[in-house]
Amino acid sequence: MVYKPAPSKDYRSSHLSLKKSERYEEDIYRKGSYDDILWQEEKTALLKEVQALQKAVRNINYLDFACGTGRIIGFLETQVQSATGVDVSEAMLDVAKTKVKKGTLILADITKRDVLKGKSFELITAFRFFLNAEPPLRDAAMQTLIRKLQDRKGVFIFNVHGNMFSHRFMTKIWFWLKGRRLNALSYWQVKKITKKHGLHIVRWHGFGVVPKVCYRYINSRFLLAVDRFFFLFPFSKYISYNLIFICKKL
Repeated sequence: MVYKPAPSKDYRSSHLSLKKSERYEEDIYRKGSYDDILWQEEKTALLKEVQALQKAVRNINYLDFACGTGRIIGFLETQVQSATGVDVSEAMLDVAKTKVKKGTLILADITKRDVLKGKSFELITAFRFFLNAEPPLRDAAMQTLIRKLQDRKGVFIFNVHGNMFSHRFMTKIWFWLKGRRLNALSYWQVKKITKKHGLHIVRWHGFGVVPKVCYRYINSRFLLAVDRFFFLFPFSKYISYNLIFICKKL
C-alpha cells in the first residue's frame, strides 16, 4: 500500500522520474555490474548486523529511509517484525512494490511532514542518500531519523558510496578538471557528522579497493577475489569505495 502526500522539492527530486528508477534497475544494479557486486557484499554486512540486533531486541520494527526501488527493505523485511519504507519518488516506489511483499511503502518527505508520528524503530537504514544530499538536507534527515531511533538499543545503518580516500579521489580530480563536481566523503567527515547529531559509530565496514573502471575490462570474479583479499586487512576500509556505518545514540 502506498500513501501519497505532497511531492518533495529538493535534492531527492532528481530521483522522481521513471527514467531514474529504470536506470537503477537496468544499469546501475544490473547483474554483474560494479554496484551489483558491492550490493552482494552489503547484503552480507546487513544480515550480520540484523542478526546481532536480533540477539538484543525481541521485536524489530524497521524503517528504510529513501528506500528507492526497494533493494534494502526487500532484502531485510523477512528478518524483522515490521518493515516500513519511505521515499519521495512515486516512480521508485512503483518498482519497490514488485519487490516488497511484507512491508509498507509510503510516499513522503518525512523531513518536512512526519507521517510516522508516534512511531519509533529499532532498526533504520539509509543507503545511497547522505553522500549526495546537500548539507541542510543531510542534517534534516539525520535529525528526523535520530528522533525515530529507539534509545540505546536502536541501530542506524547507512552507507557512503564514494569514500574520498578511495579510487573515487582520482575520479573527483578528473571531474574537477572538466569543470564538473563529484561528491565524496571520508570516514573522518562522517564521524564528525554523526557526532554532531548525537550518534557514535559502533563499527564500520568498507569494500571496493580495486578501481571501478577495472571491472569493465578485467574478469570480475578475479577482481572480486582481489577485493575480498584486501577485506582481510583492517586498514583497507580506509581506502575502500563503499563504506557502511553502524551507529547508535550517544
